[in-house]
Amino acid sequence: MQSRGLGDSIAKFTEKTGIKTVVEKVSDGLNIPCGCKIDKNGLTKSFLIKNNMAFKLKSPFNLDLLSTSMFERDMEGDPVHARTPKNGVIILNEDSFAMDKDPKEKLKTIVHELEHVRQYKSGDLDYGYNGAGKEVVWWKGKEYDYSKMASGDPNQPWEKKPYQLEKKLDKNT
Repeated sequence: MQSRGLGDSIAKFTEKTGIKTVVEKVSDGLNIPCGCKIDKNGLTKSFLIKNNMAFKLKSPFNLDLLSTSMFERDMEGDPVHARTPKNGVIILNEDSFAMDKDPKEKLKTIVHELEHVRQYKSGDLDYGYNGAGKEVVWWKGKEYDYSKMASGDPNQPWEKKPYQLEKKLDKNT
């Protein structure tokens, strides 16, 4: 099918890349509208008539999360399903998601790690070295020993919402 405008092009792209499927599953699981059912013709008209420049287009999607890169790799015995460094890249442990594993577990892990991406981008979560040269985590301005972050302990304050989102997704799917 020939694209009739910007809305059709965006729809084609998100369908072919699988973005639409992931966004819809996460959106449905969390009961948060994604804006996927927008009027494609209205999007095109709005772009052409009102803005007439691509950089002025306000996306109906949360592009902060859609632009997150994800990779699977051998994490050499790391017991977690994934790690998300503060650059916002999600690294999935390929050993955690072998072909015989539940695909829902992978989706829950991605939702969990996307929340950490949001925490980094909002400034709630950060890590590095303090003035004394000690490796630390900062959560909403409060300092914690870095070993607490490395452990993946669900009782740490930065882990509470990601685990809540996992449970919500588990309950809704």
